[in-house]
Amino acid sequence: MPFRPVSPVVHRIVVAFALLVVPSSLLSVHFLIADEFEEVTDYVATAERTVETRDQLAQLLALHLDVETGIRGYVLTGNPDFLEPYLGALPHRDARFAQLREGADERRLAQIDRLLDLSDAKLANAAVNMQDVRAGRADRARERIATARGRHIMDSIRASIARMDAEEAARLSQLTRAGTASRKGVETAITLLLVGVALLLAFVTLLVSESFRYRRRALGRVELLARRQMAMFDGAVDGMLWLDGEGRILRINPSISRMFGYGRDELFGRHNLILMEHDYTLAESRAWLATVGVAGADGAGRRQEFVGRRSDGEIFETEVAISRVEGGDEDEHAPRFIASIRDISHRKRAERMKTEFVSTVSHELRTPLTSIGGSLGLVMGGAAGPLEDRTRRLIGIAHANCERLVRLINDILDIDKIESGKMEFDTRRMHVGPLVRRTQEAITSFAEQHGVNLKVVLPPWPQCITGDPDRLEQLLTNLVSNAIKHSPAGETVLISCIQQGRHARIEVSDRGMGVPADFRTRIFTKFAMADASDSRAKGGTGLGLSIAREIARLHGGDIGFADRDGGGAVFHFHIPLVKDRSLSERSAGDRRLPLVLHLDDDADTLSVVASAFAGKARAMPVSTVAEARAALARHKPAAVIIDISLVAEDGLHLAAALRREYPALPLVLFTAVEDNRDTSMADRLLVKSRASVEDLVDTTMALVARRAKKAA
Repeated sequence: MPFRPVSPVVHRIVVAFALLVVPSSLLSVHFLIADEFEEVTDYVATAERTVETRDQLAQLLALHLDVETGIRGYVLTGNPDFLEPYLGALPHRDARFAQLREGADERRLAQIDRLLDLSDAKLANAAVNMQDVRAGRADRARERIATARGRHIMDSIRASIARMDAEEAARLSQLTRAGTASRKGVETAITLLLVGVALLLAFVTLLVSESFRYRRRALGRVELLARRQMAMFDGAVDGMLWLDGEGRILRINPSISRMFGYGRDELFGRHNLILMEHDYTLAESRAWLATVGVAGADGAGRRQEFVGRRSDGEIFETEVAISRVEGGDEDEHAPRFIASIRDISHRKRAERMKTEFVSTVSHELRTPLTSIGGSLGLVMGGAAGPLEDRTRRLIGIAHANCERLVRLINDILDIDKIESGKMEFDTRRMHVGPLVRRTQEAITSFAEQHGVNLKVVLPPWPQCITGDPDRLEQLLTNLVSNAIKHSPAGETVLISCIQQGRHARIEVSDRGMGVPADFRTRIFTKFAMADASDSRAKGGTGLGLSIAREIARLHGGDIGFADRDGGGAVFHFHIPLVKDRSLSERSAGDRRLPLVLHLDDDADTLSVVASAFAGKARAMPVSTVAEARAALARHKPAAVIIDISLVAEDGLHLAAALRREYPALPLVLFTAVEDNRDTSMADRLLVKSRASVEDLVDTTMALVARRAKKAA
């Protein structure tokens, strides 16, 4: 099978690689040989040092043997001639040790020091024996020799020198093996490098020869592809434009001429703004083109609708899909743009007709249905006289389905308003608690019909948000009604409100079957139903969750869901919190009310508590211990509230100090964390998770009243 180059890029990479590798390989051979010569030089120097060290050790051993022989002969014979080896060895000993120390490492120096100690002991023993003989105490010297102490020292010297010599011999052997292995490695590396260079040169030669042949074939394929692309460009139903980096028209297809009425020569070199109704500047056009990316898996680099203008001045609606194409005919770095223009005027007209039809029909249906529902309700209420049970049941069915139709029409109208951007909101400051309570009261009868209980859990203090109360109640009602419909009889639907960062989060939890896996991705789309038959049995249009999501997003929040532990689902939405200033601002100026100092490092808690005291006391909020002490120095509060679980400070120390300085001052600890430390200095301890803001106000005002009564 002949070699087939992957692409010209690979060809260039391989040739460049060869041009880089061949000189690099030859240079590597040079460095390997140079390194080998350097290693051989080091090996010879090390071997010479090893041989010299072994020679010094041998001479040192011979020196000590001469000492031992000379002293032993002198002791046994008393002849001074035997002392010549001893006396001659003494001047050379220190020189031998000095030579051994040259270039020695720490381990070898330690061995030399031990050998020197043995040598000193040997010479000291020999000197004592010599002195005894000279003093006429030869018997004592012979007795000392008989104890073999000198021989033991000599044996230790001999063993120490033997170990050091063996180590030097082993080092020389290791160097020899390493030198041999290094030489073989260098030989192998040089051989492999030279073989690799030869193979690489042969491969490059083959590559170059084959690439010339396939390049001719590639040029033929490129010409064929160019003709195909030209046919696709010219034969496209949509109008196609080829633009330069400034937005000037370089080429058009026949559909552009049919769509806009211009000929090729009329548009060539003109800016694409000639095809638009709006008067954009060239700078604005360039800025818009700068935001266009290349086409990807999601389609064109950018899509946008424009109002087009034909050559006769007629305007029509278009959709443009445009993508950046890197590289042009003359400059490969200059960007180009390919734009596809589609006439969507018929589609837009159909959408407007559909919207108008839906809106008109929905309004026309809602009016008679309202009358029908009201009439049926009056009949069921006895306005037309008593009803038989069968008649009441039939009218009840008609009334329920009439209400269902009204809800469906209202949902369709809401969707229409959302899509057209015409949904209006009566935005105001409001508290979450009343919103939840209103929803609970409005839907309680619906829950009772399904045998489902409702439970509400609210935070200990109010949560203030900005929104449309009716729309938010519609959102929450959709979630709660869905939870009721999908919960088995006897179960409880839980509505809980919590604070999550700077948002109020409302959760609706049920014990139903949960959200099916294949329905999760489309649960918030229009007319989405997990199971058509099940949804029909439980009622619903598939619009409620879609409307709920849009309402949440239009309030600056979002909606989502999760599986509930133990079975069921938890739907939740969050809305940004705002500060509630409605009550605290009115009460701040009433100087007749008692002053309550409140220390807490959470701004929302300070605001909520100040609002709760409105009309009963003037709340003075502070966020640090230093601010609290400064306020106490300027004012005389009727009571003090302290959060002991401050982030950066310890509120309990301040509470203890206040109790010592102001024994009769009412002191309340209002904290989120139960502290195991002593809190007996306070009059009351309230934990935020168990006590509401109303409990805090009642407790504080009771302490203030009790103190006033005692003072009177």
